[in-house]
Amino acid sequence: QAFRHMAQARHTGKIVVSVRPEARPEARPEGGPASSDAALIRPDATYLVTGGLGGLGLYTAQWLVEQGARHLVLVGRSAPRDDVTRAIAAMEAAGARVRVEAADVAREADVARVIDGIDRVGGIDGAMPPLRGIFHAAGVLEDGLLVGQTWARFARVMAPKIQGAWNLHRLTLRHPLELFVLYSSAASMLGSPGQGNYAAANAFMDQLAHERRRIGLPAVSINWGPWRDIGMAAAMDSRERSRMAAQGMGLIAPEQGIALLQQVLRQAPVRVGILPIQWGRFLEPFPPGKEPPLLSEVARGARPRARNLPMSASASVLLRQLEGAEPADQHRLLLAHVRDQVVRVMGLEPNHPVNPQRPLNEIGLDSLTAVELKNALGATFGRNFPPTLLFNYPTVDALAGFLAREVVPRTSA
Repeated sequence: QAFRHMAQARHTGKIVVSVRPEARPEARPEGGPASSDAALIRPDATYLVTGGLGGLGLYTAQWLVEQGARHLVLVGRSAPRDDVTRAIAAMEAAGARVRVEAADVAREADVARVIDGIDRVGGIDGAMPPLRGIFHAAGVLEDGLLVGQTWARFARVMAPKIQGAWNLHRLTLRHPLELFVLYSSAASMLGSPGQGNYAAANAFMDQLAHERRRIGLPAVSINWGPWRDIGMAAAMDSRERSRMAAQGMGLIAPEQGIALLQQVLRQAPVRVGILPIQWGRFLEPFPPGKEPPLLSEVARGARPRARNLPMSASASVLLRQLEGAEPADQHRLLLAHVRDQVVRVMGLEPNHPVNPQRPLNEIGLDSLTAVELKNALGATFGRNFPPTLLFNYPTVDALAGFLAREVVPRTSA
């Protein structure tokens, strides 16, 4: 039933908010989000935050308290860690009543129990005000190339996003909600190598927001980019961060993200993407005219700037150098180009030594970066290389030899 509603949803436009690193709002006080005099949040209402014991959900809860919320229900599948317990104590010291519920949002009975606990009058904890807002921040990752994915891995990622969002939607249809905020991902807007399951799960939430708005209910789906030091991105190592930076993707500073959340709630779009990104660099792997349709207009403005990005050699310069060069010189030029692409894709330091005879998987190339490297090399020469390229040619030297055979004859013809 949920998928049928998703298929019927109207596909309308979206806004992409590009966060300029230098355009930062005033820094937040230590230990909590930036405050504001915004009257978006009511003290006489209850706000439910799923994933509320995790990084982004907990940060959202802190912001809600600073905005005047006095009744929160934080939902998580496990008991709160010590640092989370301390954060909750701080929110209660600020005047908020915080209830922690152990529940799996993918289970209808769990969600019904939580909502019934908010609605019930009396009881050991006393009554809570009406539920007015939901922030659905629950989610898990199970990354891997599509060819290696299984339905079980898809189901684990889809459960909190799809079934969780659907349970929250269906079980609150009769509630006077003012906010229904879905924490989606830029993966469903731009795609992300190895995150087919995650992109699909978030795409459902995007369309659920459209369906709710179509029937007159509040909803906004936010395609968040990765946050700095909060949430799933906090677990990334330095190499993963360097790879992301090489692709033009930045990290959302927490004070920026929470300020933009407030702006989104004020403007109330159906769907919005928020991510710091350099479009020229992000579009480098796509040959001109082969960009995702969503980014066709962005590409028209970004392509001229992309030529000014620092590269070892632009494609046009490399092709001119290859034309008419002796075979030994061609191989040398191609070795240098392949090495530069390896360094960029893998997020290595520019002067990192790369043995041209050593298999790239021995220095950290995995299935995801192999796809990125294949695409980067293909973008240089306007070619679609086979998915098995790095399997058949696993070293820098072998890749250079392949390119010499497959590309140089065409450029010098």
